[in-house]
Parts: sequence; C-alpha cells; structure tokens
Amino acid sequence: MRRRGAGRSAASAIAALLLGGALAGCGIAPPATTPTATTVTTPGAGASEAPSSPGPSSCTAWLAAQQRGEGRLYRVDAATSQVRIHVFRAGRLAKVGHNHVIGVERLTGQVFVPTDGIAGAGVELAFRLDDLAIDKPEWRAPLGPEFASTPSASDVAGTRANLLRAVDVERFPVIAMRSTAVAGAFPVLALKLAVNWHGQTRLLDVPVRVVRPAGDAGGSVLRTQGALVLRQSDFGITPFSILGGLLAIQDELTVDVDVAAVPAVACD
Repeated sequence: MRRRGAGRSAASAIAALLLGGALAGCGIAPPATTPTATTVTTPGAGASEAPSSPGPSSCTAWLAAQQRGEGRLYRVDAATSQVRIHVFRAGRLAKVGHNHVIGVERLTGQVFVPTDGIAGAGVELAFRLDDLAIDKPEWRAPLGPEFASTPSASDVAGTRANLLRAVDVERFPVIAMRSTAVAGAFPVLALKLAVNWHGQTRLLDVPVRVVRPAGDAGGSVLRTQGALVLRQSDFGITPFSILGGLLAIQDELTVDVDVAAVPAVACD
C-alpha cells in the first residue's frame, strides 16, 4: 500500500512540476499538422466553411458610398476598443492550471453604417497575434473565482510561447474578420462573420448591439458590442493536452468584443 501511495504521490509531483513550468501557462498546443491556406477541415457546430481567403477590403467602396451621402464610414479606435479572448482549462488536473484572458490591444478596421436601414452595412476587423497581451490582473479580477488565481511571470511567458507556436505566428500573423451579410434592425443586428485564422476561414453567426452617434459631429463615436465562440479545431488547431488528457484546455474560446469607432474620411 505504501508503494502504491508513493507512486501516486510521485505522479502528482511530476504533474505539478509540469504545470508549474512553461506548460503551466498553457495557451494553445501546437497543431498536429500545419495546414496551408487552402486546407479545409470539418467545422464544428455553429461554424460553416468559407473560402480560405477573406477577400479584399470593402473600405474603398464604403468611402465612395459615404461621398455619395449613402452612409457613414467609421475607423476603429484601438485605444477605446476592447477584445477579450477567454481560454478555459480542462482535464482531471485542471484545478492545478489556470484559465486565461488574452487581450487585443491594437485592433484595426472599419465599420460602415448606411443612412437608412441596414442594406450595405458592414464591418472589417483585424489584429496581429504577436501584439496580444495575456493575463493582466485587471482583466482577471472582475471575472470571479474561476479566474482568481494569479499566474506567475513564467506562467504568462509559457502561455504566450505556446500560443504563438500553436498558431504558427510567423506564417499566419493576423486574425481577420469581416461581415458577409447583415440582418436584423438597429440597434440589434445579426452578422454573418467570416473569420480568417491560421490559414482557414469559417463563417459564424454573431449577434451585436450597435449604438449609433446622435449626430455627425467630428468626435461622434459608434459603439458595437457582441460575443462569439471560436473552436480551435475548426481552424486546424489541436487544443493543448498532456498526460493523456489529464491536463488540457477546452476547444472553445469565448470572445467578448467592444468596438469603438470614429468617423473617417480615408481608408488606412
């Protein structure tokens, strides 16, 4: 009995050592294979296939529509916009690890709002993966007990290293999103959003709430808020897992989006 107990203790100690090192800051594990831009995987529930390229920007067309008086073009204000990606621990040893909060601090893009109705409305957003920030205490604190742990500097560094390796940041440095269709009525809209990540593009249905400026003053701010779920497997990424699945992260990543945009007179 002592030997069995000692064996279990040794196994627990080994797991703890793994979790306390670079793997404790588990972001996303390296994919089993590295898909090319034309690779197609089977999407999970809530996602559908789309062309592997998101296509050219609509900004020039939106700017021309604004010049014709058909609507207003807005540029994303990175300083007052907020995107938070939540990564959730899984497996029987999950309690030893951490949930994670990843923040987008340099969001770019544009939004077009028609003068009347929703016909022609659209949004384009993008950010660089190597610009992401991870597990800032002020992001974790409001989320309650499941995010109450405080990852160490080495945990955060491990999470970042695993994340960038998993998504092959040198080949695929950007996540880009653009609407392909808009339904509903202001202020509540349903976007068909094409998300391009890791050389794959998937279509997601995303509900958003849009608060339009009262007038056309130069400093007027358009605000768009929504949430979506990204499944790593839909984009050819294998969720992190070690020790036969005793430590893992969930396939689903939840994303909270709060985009502030100001009137624009040119495309970037």
